[in-house]
Amino acid sequence: MTLPSLSATARVLGRRAAQLGPQAHQLAFAPLARRGFAAAPRASGWKSLSFSQKTVYGGALLNILVVAFVWLKRQLKMADREAKELEETKSLESDMDMGNWNQDNKFRCFFAAQRYHMLAPETAEEELSPEVQKLVSVMSQCREELYRKLPDDLPAMRPIERDRT
Repeated sequence: MTLPSLSATARVLGRRAAQLGPQAHQLAFAPLARRGFAAAPRASGWKSLSFSQKTVYGGALLNILVVAFVWLKRQLKMADREAKELEETKSLESDMDMGNWNQDNKFRCFFAAQRYHMLAPETAEEELSPEVQKLVSVMSQCREELYRKLPDDLPAMRPIERDRT
């Protein structure tokens, strides 16, 4: 047994509906709806959904909201971290000013030693110039800071104990 095509069945049912009148439309297309060819007229919207369908849709919406919230929070955190890094970079750039010999400059010891090496004073007259004297005083301050940070008893100062077995 072969099933008639959808269009042929619809034409036959359409002719029957025309013969029977305006209310016959629902009666004529009812066999198609039972076969799954056409959906029965239903109310649409949230109210017409079953509880399980509402649960699935509500859960999907909740998941989307949670993911969006987590993503937004992460973006804000990354933006804050980038702002802090930019501030630190600007601070380091200002500290890297070669002519700045302030105590709060992190790189003053490095730049003082570099500048002293570039000047390379060989005679006593060159050593007495104000610029060289300033560099020598900055380097002596740096040496004192290092000595304050070092412990009194360094591992290299301890006597070597030999294992006699």
